[in-house]
Amino acid sequence: MRLLNDCRILLAVFSIALLPATGCRNTLGPKMPPALGAPSITVYKASEFTEDLKNYRAAIAAGELVRAKALRNQMAYRVMVDIEADYSRFEMSLTTQRAGFETGADTVQLGISAAATLVGATEVKDMLTASLTAFQGTRLSLDKNFFREKTTESIISQMRASRKTKQAELITSLGTRDVREYTWDSAWIDLVDFYYAGTVPSALVEIASSTGTKADRATTTLSNAVKALTPRTAAQAKQAVDIRSTYEKLAAEATGSDASKAASAAQTLKKILNGAGYKTTDDESAADLLEKLRAAMRAAKDDNDKLASLNAAIEAADPQ
Repeated sequence: MRLLNDCRILLAVFSIALLPATGCRNTLGPKMPPALGAPSITVYKASEFTEDLKNYRAAIAAGELVRAKALRNQMAYRVMVDIEADYSRFEMSLTTQRAGFETGADTVQLGISAAATLVGATEVKDMLTASLTAFQGTRLSLDKNFFREKTTESIISQMRASRKTKQAELITSLGTRDVREYTWDSAWIDLVDFYYAGTVPSALVEIASSTGTKADRATTTLSNAVKALTPRTAAQAKQAVDIRSTYEKLAAEATGSDASKAASAAQTLKKILNGAGYKTTDDESAADLLEKLRAAMRAAKDDNDKLASLNAAIEAADPQ
């Protein structure tokens, strides 16, 4: 009879201990607006990507660099949107599932401990004590092997910091580099890095290899990258657009099949560079001159004086 009562106690304790935690997900964040949760908006279908990539390759082959850049950026940003949407769901799931596991594990441990105190049979008490020890060891091993005993908050903080840093690099490259310097394949590599920055193993590696918080610095990096893409005035915005347009026009002509246009483009490049204070030599190829102009454009990106000087050199060279 006493053993039967002990079994009833065990059943009651384990029934309570194993009750699933319900309603936790809804308490961790507001309901997502339909526009943000609509699959038709966020999902970049494989068929659409394949068609965009085909058009990008065709634009490159035809020397349509402006169109190729637009297609490259479109593909990159659509992939980025998909990564963002999936990461948001993953972060919420990581928080709720780990919290649910920890809550359940605490409940089980408390339940077993209480049962070991309440039961009278020595054999059952010893069995429960041994089970409790084994359960605690398994729980500790799981925490060590999967999360390296790091809190969910620290892991998420590191993932957010790493993702913002990678995203800043992507936004800067897409906004300031043309398709010859920054091809779709280069963007794809950066997108892969951006994806992996939002994984637990990557976060654990970053935490282990560095000390201190990076979230604030990463946020500043992203903010500065976005600001760098937006000149301070309308006039500076026009200068930046004109410089980029001139570069892409000269790049297409300098690398095209028309020898006369290629030679003229090379001479114009020299005039622009010399006018902006950059030295050139007679033996430099069109590719060398284009690289120098790209370097000048990068230097002018965050320097208004260099931007004005480069724009003035282009106007003086009158490449139109």
